[in-house]
Amino acid sequence: MRKSFLIFLLSLSSCHTMNIDVIKTGRYFSPKKYTDIDLYPNSKSVKRQFGGIAIFKSDRFDCSVEKQESLLLKAKKMAADIGANGMIYYFDYGEKDPYAKPEEKCFLSAVAIKYLDDEVEEFLKNNQPSDTVSQ
Repeated sequence: MRKSFLIFLLSLSSCHTMNIDVIKTGRYFSPKKYTDIDLYPNSKSVKRQFGGIAIFKSDRFDCSVEKQESLLLKAKKMAADIGANGMIYYFDYGEKDPYAKPEEKCFLSAVAIKYLDDEVEEFLKNNQPSDTVSQ
């Protein structure tokens, strides 16, 4: 009974200790509430101009729905800490590593994004390079 309880506790904590590597690709912004982070399954679903400010990649794990939700929440909190507005994410099953353990089936790939504000959008719109060369 003690042994099965210990295994149960370890299974609950396995996703909380899962590592997510972060590569920051942009400048630092003020932190936000993680509840304000918008989640997108792909870049086409983002309806505003944006820039990537960080790349996330998790360790491989057993892709149960509970673990996916827990890991996505952890990444969402990390994105909020660096001031992102949203996150484009994907659970990648990729090529199976022949040396991976049976429970290591997928990993999280994500990009933390920052929306371009109206002033920046206006600047970019008015300062696009022209197709013609002036002489």
